[in-house]
Amino acid sequence: MEEKFLSPQEVADMLQLKKTTVYEMIKRGELRATKMGKQFRIAHRDLMDYMGVPNSGDVPDKIIICGQDVLLDSLCALFNDDENTKMTAFRSPMGSYRGLYEMYHNDNCVATCHLWDAESDTYNLPYVTRMLPGERLAVYHLYRRWQGFYVQKGNPKNIKDFTDLTRNDVRIINRDKGSGIRIFIDEMCKKMEIDTRKIYGYNDEASSHFIAATAVARQNADVAIGTEKFSRMVDGIDFIPLKQESYDIVFRENDLDRDEFRKLLYIIQSDEFRKEVESVEGYDASGLGERIL
Repeated sequence: MEEKFLSPQEVADMLQLKKTTVYEMIKRGELRATKMGKQFRIAHRDLMDYMGVPNSGDVPDKIIICGQDVLLDSLCALFNDDENTKMTAFRSPMGSYRGLYEMYHNDNCVATCHLWDAESDTYNLPYVTRMLPGERLAVYHLYRRWQGFYVQKGNPKNIKDFTDLTRNDVRIINRDKGSGIRIFIDEMCKKMEIDTRKIYGYNDEASSHFIAATAVARQNADVAIGTEKFSRMVDGIDFIPLKQESYDIVFRENDLDRDEFRKLLYIIQSDEFRKEVESVEGYDASGLGERIL
């Protein structure tokens, strides 16, 4: 595969940093870069090294499962429990958008996603087909889960829908770009013609559901958006459901001709993994393991 190079601005967008910070990282030697003419360019592999993502081309004995849901750790554990398995499953905690991006650039990689498309009011398939052009893909449903507002206990600001986010007395903590929640927020604001410049705190970002929920509990923000599960893990917040999202997993179709990838799919469709999903309050395992593309 031809080496892909990124500009400092593209790296800044992926790492959620200022472009000047990326230049400082290059200057300090923290991030490898190549001078091309008058411009610095960063190899995609070097960026992945910096982010701690293993190169699937360099470690053919590993399957990388991209995704932030901790149930993927259970999936990896079930896969790795078999001593006869020739490969090891490894979870890379990337958001949905970045996971598909990583899958496009790496072999031995599958991606999970929960990306809402406002135009079709569907999840994942519009993004999968756009972000993995020319690939023969197999997409399987995992589970559904509720996403909604995290608000302080008792909902003192009486936050009910997205229009409340534009109020002067309401401060949000947003999610990081590339996460499924952030795309849901951006798409919803676009659909409802909400000017995000009028949302107090829109540029303040949390890198996980837990961090977002904790910020609300500590009254550093009035509202955040995340999944129901984390509202039950953090004291001092209530959950207001907005939409039930679909969480799916994407394979290359050719990979399913390989024993280890077929085994991963077998585990996804197993009663054992279903029990893991059903043990999480707020998760709906209906249709688990069914092919949707």
